[in-house]
Amino acid sequence: MGWKGLLVVGAVLLLGAGYALAEVITIDKEPPQLVELRKAYEAELKTAATPDDLAKVQEEYEQAKKNLAKAEGYGQKLSTLEEAKKKEIEAINAKYLKEQEKVDVATRKGVDEKYEKKIVELKNRSVAKAGNSYQGKLEKLEKELVGKNDLAGALMVQYERKKLSGAPVSALPAAVSPAAPVVAAAPGSVASGTKGNQVHVNSTRGLAGAEGNTSNNIYTFTLDRIGGQAKLVFYGYGNRSGNTYGRVYLIGPDGNRTEVARWRPDLLKGPKLADFKVYTDVQAVSADISNQVKQPGQYRVEFQYTDGDEALNIYRVEIQSL
Repeated sequence: MGWKGLLVVGAVLLLGAGYALAEVITIDKEPPQLVELRKAYEAELKTAATPDDLAKVQEEYEQAKKNLAKAEGYGQKLSTLEEAKKKEIEAINAKYLKEQEKVDVATRKGVDEKYEKKIVELKNRSVAKAGNSYQGKLEKLEKELVGKNDLAGALMVQYERKKLSGAPVSALPAAVSPAAPVVAAAPGSVASGTKGNQVHVNSTRGLAGAEGNTSNNIYTFTLDRIGGQAKLVFYGYGNRSGNTYGRVYLIGPDGNRTEVARWRPDLLKGPKLADFKVYTDVQAVSADISNQVKQPGQYRVEFQYTDGDEALNIYRVEIQSL
């Protein structure tokens, strides 16, 4: 049965405080407001969340938290952060490396100064320097004695120089005849040949090109007589190759210094230093010095390195007077 025609008896209408009116009410239709409320409620029920819906979303939420790295935009944002972090770390490292370099430079400077001073002190009193100084003083003394005609004294000084150089020497004679000539030859030099011809040989090992080299690239010869022609011959090579350049000077008794030869890679042939055995393994370099050898006396041959990857190892030097 519907609402229409329904008779309700005994309904009480409250008209106000202390008043009441009894009346029979006939209900034949629903109020429009009620109809609208019901429709709204029914529509809301269609989208209302059930406990199952809430449980399902909660489960999805928990899974999403576990799969955070798969979230949309997460990878790109993380990559951006990592790149920014990398740049900041690089900037920090660069800053502190720069500061560390300053500390290193300051510390190294102190170390360098300390040991450079020690090295200079050691070089100033090195055995080699003392030996070179002694050789120079002996050479000077020998000249002085020859000039004073003290031939016996000059011969003893010459003998001392040869001993110091390591060259083979015979026993010093007990006495020297005043008429005997004294040849003030360089350490290791030997004069040989027939009458009128002499070959002065110095087999002392030398080096042209070493830093600070002042003595072992200079060879001294004393010519007691000269011929019509004179020739300089030397044998040399580098440590590993012939890539070396230089000039050879002759200093005569009058003190004149003249360039008489040069060496360069195409003139040098021989084994490397480790394989060297005898001077004949090395190709000779020669120069005509007839115009420079005009009188007997002392001649000095000086080797001056100028360029190349190698210093010149000097194995043998000759002055041939023909």
